[in-house]
Formats: sequence, C-alpha cells, structure tokens
Amino acid sequence: MRPWTDGPCLVAFDAPMIVVNPSGQRPCERLVARYFGRYGAYCHPTNTANASFTEGARALRLADALGLQVDPSVPAERRAAEVYPHPALVVLFDLPRILQYKAKPGRDFGHLQAELLRLVGCLESLADASPPLLLKGNQEWERIRSTVEAATTKAGLKRLEDAIDGVVCAYIAAYATFNPTHVHHLGDAATGYILTPITPTIASQLVQTKEVLW
Repeated sequence: MRPWTDGPCLVAFDAPMIVVNPSGQRPCERLVARYFGRYGAYCHPTNTANASFTEGARALRLADALGLQVDPSVPAERRAAEVYPHPALVVLFDLPRILQYKAKPGRDFGHLQAELLRLVGCLESLADASPPLLLKGNQEWERIRSTVEAATTKAGLKRLEDAIDGVVCAYIAAYATFNPTHVHHLGDAATGYILTPITPTIASQLVQTKEVLW
C-alpha cells in the first residue's frame, strides 16, 4: 500500500480497527444495528476476548505502520478509517435491503451469484456518480465480472468477494473525500467507529439523538 499512501490519502479498512471492549459489541456496531438494522445490516460482535484482537487489531497495526491518522477528530492529510460495505451500499444505491452476496445459511448458489452480479452492476453504474467510478474497460474488472458469470460453486464466488469488497471500500473512501457532509463516523476514536454514507433521514436522527460526530 505504500506507493499509494505517500501523499494525502484516506485508506478504508473493511475490518475492525479500534477494539477495546472485553466482551459484547462495540458501541459503533450497536449504532449500525440501530440505524441500518431495518435494511438487514448488522455487525458481528467484536471484542478483545477474540484472539484476533487481544494484541490489537490488524487494521490498526497496518494504519500505524503506514503512519496514518486514525482519529477522525484530528485534522490530517493522511488518514485511515474503518468502513462496512453493507450500510454503505444501502445508501449509495437507495436499496430497500442489503445485497445478499455473502454466504449464509439458506442462501443457495444461484441466489449468491445473482446478488453478486447485482453488486457488480451497481458499481458499474457509478461511472456518472460524484465521484465517478470507472470500471468498464478495465482489464482486471472485466476478468472479475466474467469470472462471477462463469462461476459454478460458492467457493468460486467467495474467491471474488474480497476483490469486489475492496472496490466498494475504496469507493467509500473516495465518496467521503468528495462528499464529506454525506457521511458520518458512527462511534468514536476511543471505542471504535465506522465511516459510512448516510441518508438525510438518518442524518436528522443523529442530530436529534446528539450522536453527531465529525
């Protein structure tokens, strides 16, 4: 990542970054459920009882190694933030429910493939958005799309998930940079936060409940 983070940047990590609670959910995860649960967007509980976070989160170690500021209340040209694709996609594409492209009980291969192709199509539709996301004609993206279309197993789809999620997260960072008033940090730097686009309705609710961050 170093070649792309020497200058001003916002790096979006699709992984818990600040984890200090010994058990249960982080406050930011509860906020995601409060405002996006109606769309089917929930977070898995993250805490230091999980061995993956006992010595600190990998995302935070990477941010520190790159010298990125992780506290959104501190002005900095080079920053990192935790993001979460599901609520972001709901807002960006005005979806009534999350896209169900993640393997879960009851979701068969056909459903997962169709939902992943919906996501591919949604991302391609951002060519005229602000900021634009120019995917069509990109050789690597065309390979991803064709591989999703040709997949025959859940494992074949899973191999593409991270690459597509990476594009989603990069766009969240770009969207936050170009449209800073249309995003919110749910939570804080002390207990963990998630940067996500929000709807005007959610923005109003955040003001009313005084859960207004940077």
